[in-house]
Parts: sequence; C-alpha cells; structure tokens
Amino acid sequence: MEDKEKDKKKILIIDDTKPIRMLLYMKLKNEFDCLLASNGKEAIQIAKDEKDSIDVIISDYEMPKMNGYQTLRVMRLFVKKAPVIMLSGSLNESRIKELMSLGVRKFLAKPVNFHRLYEELNNIFKEKNIQ
Repeated sequence: MEDKEKDKKKILIIDDTKPIRMLLYMKLKNEFDCLLASNGKEAIQIAKDEKDSIDVIISDYEMPKMNGYQTLRVMRLFVKKAPVIMLSGSLNESRIKELMSLGVRKFLAKPVNFHRLYEELNNIFKEKNIQ
C-alpha cells in the first residue's frame, strides 16, 4: 500500500472557498496525492516546500488578496513546469492569454464538471507520459 501511495501523482488544489476545495479533494483523493491551499500565500509556501514534485495545479482565479494570476506568477519561481487547470466563473480574452503564458492548460467554469476535470487530468498525464 505504501508503494501505491508513492506512485500517486501530486496535485495542488488552490481555492479560497472551503466547500469547493474540499469537494475537489474528496473527488480526487483516491487517485491523487492532494495538497490543499486556501489562498495564494498558502499555495506559494507549498510550492516552496514541494518544488517540482507537484505534477498539476488546479487553481481558482478569483481569490482575495492574490488572484490566480498573481499566485501563479510567484509560484513559477518554485514549480516551473506543472500544468495548470484554472477554475473561474468568467475570464476575458486578455486574461486568458496572460494565464496561458504561465502554463495554464485549461480553463474550466464553475461549478466544476468533474467528468471534464478528469478528462483534462488524463490528457495532461498522457501528454507528460506519467500516467
């Protein structure tokens, strides 16, 4: 069982809304090693601690103090390559371009469609050959 835990891919979930953060965790915890952050500051600390062991980042865009873009800009100093799935109610085209420059691979609307989220995670891991 320990080996199975070691083989799990690591996902950092960042969302300031606890019910959403916990729902994401509950849906993903059986297949992935999930790290949770409730804001940008926590996410940055996790990024410093975990560095490039994080395989994927799932982040809310709209958060107090530091939004998803601001958080990712700092996190990229520590987690350089992990693809990002950004969750948001709405984003304009210029924001989408900015976020894509920081490694955002996919934008998913809230409320989250978990079938689509799993599809995107599977696509990312197939492309990275780490499935």
